[in-house]
Amino acid sequence: MKIFRFDDLKSQWVEEKNHLLSQDICVLLDDEEEIIYLWKGLKTSKARFKKAYKQIKELISNFPELNLHFMMVKEDFPIQVREKIDSMIDKAKNERKVVFLFSRFFTIRVYFVFLLCVIIFPIISILNLSSSLLWNISDGNYEVSSSKFRIWIDFSEILTLITLICFTINLIVGFIEFENQIIVFSFVGLIICVGLFIYLNFDVYLFLFQEGSTLTHFLISRRDIFYFVWVNFISILIFLIPNLFKLISFLKTYQKFIF
Repeated sequence: MKIFRFDDLKSQWVEEKNHLLSQDICVLLDDEEEIIYLWKGLKTSKARFKKAYKQIKELISNFPELNLHFMMVKEDFPIQVREKIDSMIDKAKNERKVVFLFSRFFTIRVYFVFLLCVIIFPIISILNLSSSLLWNISDGNYEVSSSKFRIWIDFSEILTLITLICFTINLIVGFIEFENQIIVFSFVGLIICVGLFIYLNFDVYLFLFQEGSTLTHFLISRRDIFYFVWVNFISILIFLIPNLFKLISFLKTYQKFIF
């Protein structure tokens, strides 16, 4: 007996061999009896069920030669069908021994992708900003061309803006799933990224250029660069560390639902 779960993201039926959640809709194909059983979880919305029902009916109609019988979700499913469904639901509960806060495969995958983004992009940004510590030194000051300085600042601005957008998406996911930890972590990250983005937008006004600077060649105090990198590093760590721990715990809980 094969089980196919309705995937909202792809709007199609995909074979499921491991778990079923309470918001899932699935069909069980009994090859021997030539019967298709349609099952829906207790948390399935009427709109999703209607969409899935319509699609499976259209799919069956495309293969009239198979002579398949269609049975809607009922309490009087055959024992082997009911046991198969119950075992897959119990497996999801027993293997993890945790409470699943997420109720949708779509939000699990979306949050995982953007959680990775809010970790990776800030790390790239801080590495980019820290590259200034490798600039040439002249009379105790860092020297850099105006074009290189512009690329240096603009790249981190872009990365910060992307991170800000990712935190906004995660915040929306948190509200959809009523996950308080995600809401708090995303809100804190969002506020810090807004502050960093405004800070970086001061551009050339962030530093007091030293004597000898020109329009195409800047001399910047080493102390100013150290302070600038340190401020960004500490600010990013404030939201990076909790989100990193969240990623680890999230993977432990939802790994089988992501991949």
